[in-house]
This record gives sequence, structure tokens and C-alpha cells, in this order.
Amino acid sequence: MTMMATEKDAAPDNTTLQMVRAEINGREFQRWMGSRRLQDPDHAMHCLLKECFGELAPKPFRLIMPRDGTTGVLYGYGLGGAEELREAADICAEPLQARIIPSVRVDSKVMPSEWTAGKRLGFETRLRPTVRKARGSGRHNDEQDVFQHRADTYPKGEMPFSRDQVYGEWLAGLFERCGGATLELEQTRLVAFQRVRSFRKLHSRYCEGPDAVMRGNLVVSDPAAFAQLLARGIGRHRAYGFGMLLLRPPGKPVRT
Repeated sequence: MTMMATEKDAAPDNTTLQMVRAEINGREFQRWMGSRRLQDPDHAMHCLLKECFGELAPKPFRLIMPRDGTTGVLYGYGLGGAEELREAADICAEPLQARIIPSVRVDSKVMPSEWTAGKRLGFETRLRPTVRKARGSGRHNDEQDVFQHRADTYPKGEMPFSRDQVYGEWLAGLFERCGGATLELEQTRLVAFQRVRSFRKLHSRYCEGPDAVMRGNLVVSDPAAFAQLLARGIGRHRAYGFGMLLLRPPGKPVRT
């Protein structure tokens, strides 16, 4: 798996796009991670889904685990419905994996295949707000938090923008590059933030970076492109639990 794909790389045919929900046994997941010597839950879930479901593995996905580590929830988009995923897991999942994602706890629904231009939708998404920072000859690139990248252009202590503002502007630009929808920037908020240490198989190393949950409204601008965006996800690290657009009723517009 490489991380060089652009925002507009290939997406699955969304005419049969399925939204999947599965309950995750957190304690068994931790046991399995220990047996594989895996420390990053996002990388571990990426591996687990591929081993259990193969090409039907939901991508993008969102893993939500409680602090007590008991029962979590996995959401994802893909071409496989619950019945197909259960069949694949019954064949391919080893016993401990089958206890992590019990087949009876896998559900799905078919997503709309047609969208209307101008439709307002609420959303929530988990993102890694970064830019590539070139080093040396440019052959090696590292990610840098977009907030820190902006702050570095100002004298120390004089950064005039909040993390919320910087991430919102970055996300608006990401939507513009991806196509399909525009962001209602004044409605978008940063609702959760932390810095995490993640493992990426491409470089076989750990890297630290921002982990942000953004919530807001969007407006569908191109129905076909929006359907592709939904199926593909937004931003980078989509195979590792980032970039899934969880749709919700839109919030009230700001009065001007």
C-alpha cells in the first residue's frame, strides 16, 4: 500500500456503495494486536480488515473505541454488504479475528446512488491535517501539521490564527481540490484533537502527527463527483481510518 495517491485517485463504482457498521470487541482486538506485536490501532485495524475481508474490506473506515476499551464501533464504505462480508470472514478470519468482529454484529445499508446539486449535508470526519515538507533534494518528504506550518511563518508567539481556523481553511481547500462539494467554512468546527504516533507500512516506521475530528456542513456541487468523494474519502491516510465522511443532518446556516 502506498501513500502517494492524490485526492482524485481512483474510487470504486459507487452505484452499489454500502455503508457498513460492525461492533468491535476491544479486549479481543488488544489481544490480537499483542499477538502480532502491533502498537498502532489504526494500522492494526487496516491489517485486520484486509485479512478478514480481502478486497471487500471497507475503505475508508472510522473506528470509534471507548476509553474503557470494551465494545467499539467500526463504520466504513465499500462495495461489500453485510452478507458478503460475513461470508468472507467465515472463510478467511482466524478464530481470534472472528471474536473481534462477530459476524452477527455486522450490518450494512445501500447508500444513495444519486445526489442533488445544491443539497446541504452535515458531516463529521477524522483527518490528519498535514502538508508535505520537503527536505534536502526533495526526494524525501515528511508531513508537518498545517497549524505548525502556518505558525512557522510568524515570529514566535505572534501566530494570529487558531488551530480551528487553520484546519477549517485547510479542509475547505481540500474539498475544492477533490471536487464534488464545497465547505461551509463558517459552520465547520474542530471538535477533537490529539497528536498520535502512527505506524505506516510504506516506510516501516512510526511517525507523530495531528489527529483531528472536524464537524460541519457541506453543499453538493457536482453530484457524480460527490458520490465518488464519498466512496473514496477525503485527505490522506484513508486506508488507516482517516477521511470517511459520516453524513448527518445539516446545522443551521449562520445569519449574515
